[in-house]
Amino acid sequence: MNLEIGLSTAALYPSHLTEDALTTIAGLGFRTVEIFLQAEEEYTPTFGAELDRRRRDLGLRVHSLHLYAPYFDLWSPYPRMIQETRARFRRLLEIATTLEARALTWHGLRYGVDNPRLIAAFFESAAWAGEQAQTAGVTLCIENVSWCYLRTPDQVTAIRQADLPVGFTFDTFQAGESGTDPAALIRAMDSRLATVHLADYAPGGPRHLPPGEGTLDWPSILQALQAVGYDGPLILEPAHVENTTILLRARDFVQQALTNVALTENRTP
Repeated sequence: MNLEIGLSTAALYPSHLTEDALTTIAGLGFRTVEIFLQAEEEYTPTFGAELDRRRRDLGLRVHSLHLYAPYFDLWSPYPRMIQETRARFRRLLEIATTLEARALTWHGLRYGVDNPRLIAAFFESAAWAGEQAQTAGVTLCIENVSWCYLRTPDQVTAIRQADLPVGFTFDTFQAGESGTDPAALIRAMDSRLATVHLADYAPGGPRHLPPGEGTLDWPSILQALQAVGYDGPLILEPAHVENTTILLRARDFVQQALTNVALTENRTP
């Protein structure tokens, strides 16, 4: 497998402002990033222009933008809140266009995840947002998250059968935390998979561990990605990293795991 390894600015939250995280990421030798927009100020054209200047000066490619979940409850029953949230989403699309991002990562429905009425409203909002994103030339990706609607292969299938104009972000840690087989989720997402987040999981341990520091079956995960023909970046997304050598170690671990999978594939008769 020859997939690029990128890094999310979320890994450096909260010690780095989002724009400053780009400088650190480039200094570590990464060239592809996902930018997590954390605060209201970061959903403005002015901030988007600053990010664009930084990423161009640093030679970075922005693969995706990560939405701050509470800002995008597009299924709200309150009309004024829907108007404000849709306006924020349109500003987000302007930033994505400026940064030439290919994808957006969205947690989607994050409460009432077993309520049929809320699920229906979420699907309707995803249809609107997905169409808006497509028009802007970007793919809206719903992420598997242990505490949100998208946790199981059956829910992935439900979204696909509803023919919603969305893709998927697969998160290794979230699969582990939800107790869902990562390979099964990947197979369900299949050709709609547009972004992959890498972090490790250990029962009872800290959340979002660097790859290699938990219990996930990395060869199985990488082989599943290979089986569905995923060719996008692998975005490292551990949490609260202050010592950046941890990120370099994680990158080395993933690169070695990719090499091992490739060697195994080459030996298969």
